[in-house]
Amino acid sequence: MANSSEFGPLTPAIEVAAAFPNNIHGKTVIITGVSPKSLGLATAAAFASQSPANLILTGRSPDKVEAAINELKSIYPNVKYHALILDLASQSSVRAAAAQLNKDASIPSVDILINNAGVMAIPTLTTPDFATNHIGHFLFTNLILPKLIKAASTSSTPTRIINVTSFGHQFSPVRFSDVNFTKAGAELPESERPEYQKTEFFTGKSHADDVYYGFFSYAQSKTANILHSVALNQKLWEKHGIASFAVHPGAVDTNINRHATPSDIELALKRVKELGFDSAQKTPGQGANTTVFAAVGSDLRPVGFEGDHARGAYLADCKVDDENVAAFATNKVFAERLWALSEELVGEKFDF
Repeated sequence: MANSSEFGPLTPAIEVAAAFPNNIHGKTVIITGVSPKSLGLATAAAFASQSPANLILTGRSPDKVEAAINELKSIYPNVKYHALILDLASQSSVRAAAAQLNKDASIPSVDILINNAGVMAIPTLTTPDFATNHIGHFLFTNLILPKLIKAASTSSTPTRIINVTSFGHQFSPVRFSDVNFTKAGAELPESERPEYQKTEFFTGKSHADDVYYGFFSYAQSKTANILHSVALNQKLWEKHGIASFAVHPGAVDTNINRHATPSDIELALKRVKELGFDSAQKTPGQGANTTVFAAVGSDLRPVGFEGDHARGAYLADCKVDDENVAAFATNKVFAERLWALSEELVGEKFDF
């Protein structure tokens, strides 16, 4: 049986999937945010290579989802693909997609949910990253959770929920008192303020006087992805045996960077290299490797807790990376606060 020591930062996701065939073959997998040339499509291809029973691919655009499915069919024609139209920025769309899936008797259970879709650093405050990257996934996950619980109760292989996050979470905690960016940082409680020194180091400017800054919005949502996994482990592991991990895919050349200027990306990658991290841009097939490992790796230990902090919830380069996750992203008290805030924002409480 393979383990994380056999994989590196540039290991193709398809190789990771091939190392754990029994955890994929015959299973039902959902991946959000799948379109041509995307990280989601590369993730889907890795799973398709090991013959899952159902591969459910979601996206906002029916044409893009169908194009992705057609590309997969040309390589892996024997997999049963399902298109599920899902706009994570719209709670009504999320509820409609979840209802459609829940009513589908041909899919009685879901073994793996990959919350992959995301937007990054929107220049102006329209629909915040927080709504798409966290709230939409929070709502969708909870609405379909009974199908995951059913899988966990009947399967001998892992049932997991994977949240795709980013090292970029380091720029900001969750602004519990101001998630929609109406206040300058100086008006926030100290525990909610962005990491201005770190921001200046990576971007050349602190943005301390900005009420809204796209990378702070993105960072907040990526912190929320990690805290979501922390909360899911608190609520689901002991009771149902469902684990959740948050993964950093690395610097992947995909369309998510469309709002960032080339100079911003170049400077950030230069700073990453100066800090001693691998700054090489990955292909989508390489960037999907940690997502696949988190979903099917048999040697992953359950997330544990030391005091107020989770350990083992954050992965990068196909291994647990507790050293490079911010303390505010693993704090179980913050995870509980985020869960309560998310319930408030979707107008529904969830208890499993």
